[in-house]
Amino acid sequence: MSGDEHEDRRLLCSTSLGHTAYHAWASQARRERRYNVARLLEAASSVKRIRAERVFHALGEVGKTAANIERALAGLEPATIATGPVTGTTSLSRELMSRAAHALAEARDLTASELGDLYVCGSCGELMEGDSPAICPICGTVREGFLSFRAAEAMGTHGPQTIVRRLDQGLATLRSLVADLDDELLARPVVGHSLKELVGHLTDMDVVFRERAWLILETESPTLPSGHPPTLAKASIYRTQPIADLLEAFTASRQQSLSLLRGLTAAAWHRTAYHTVFGTIPLTHQGNWVIGHERGHLVEMAQIRHDLLRHSPEELPLTLPPNLVPEILEGE
Repeated sequence: MSGDEHEDRRLLCSTSLGHTAYHAWASQARRERRYNVARLLEAASSVKRIRAERVFHALGEVGKTAANIERALAGLEPATIATGPVTGTTSLSRELMSRAAHALAEARDLTASELGDLYVCGSCGELMEGDSPAICPICGTVREGFLSFRAAEAMGTHGPQTIVRRLDQGLATLRSLVADLDDELLARPVVGHSLKELVGHLTDMDVVFRERAWLILETESPTLPSGHPPTLAKASIYRTQPIADLLEAFTASRQQSLSLLRGLTAAAWHRTAYHTVFGTIPLTHQGNWVIGHERGHLVEMAQIRHDLLRHSPEELPLTLPPNLVPEILEGE
């Protein structure tokens, strides 16, 4: 193995491990609702992925698709080489991670003033913060070739039609997830939470979303409340309430939210508010926030339903109705 090839294989191991590490850490940050920290880690993960792909190509490991399939079937087994550090390997990366460490030490997310918009060059993996330059300072790729990790897109990039459709689908999906289960099963905690608690929690979050949406639509550049929405820890009160009442509350709230959103113009969806964590954000940011949050809990509820039925003496189908699966997993 030549010296250049040895170095390329070292870089391949380093960047591949770095990509996996940052990606896993970003997922955990989202679970902890540290969305700006997650945005930073997702950008860092993309840096490593792009650089890993470049060196993978340089090593001649990518050919025509037919040849790549043959390699896959044969079992790709590249040499593993000691890499040294695989994360925090640039001065900007270390600076950004230090900011995140400071925020987390104070039990909070990074704020808009602490982390600007991030961009990653799609050609060389260069990481940039702040205003997007016209070209990559390293390889000259134009800004249209950059991956963006902007605060306004931290919750996702779905457009108005998808947001409304997903909110509408949530009504039928939620009802089907609790159908045919008695109140005792619905109140039984599985991995910490019951289905009743999750229904009540989703209602709470829908109310918060609608209040924020109304504020954005009716007020010029408002400042959104800085407090966190109700957490699952506060949803235990719903465990003793009849499921019929919980479903009625969710349905009423969701129909109000849909009535507010249906028929909005593109300009209305792009009205903005100031959020202390994310900075200036459009209404679509909050729409992506609520559907992303809800999707995670719908998947959780599907798992809880499966686990409850698996241990139930009643002969009910373990799997969800086929039409529900695309609704829960649907994306763009």
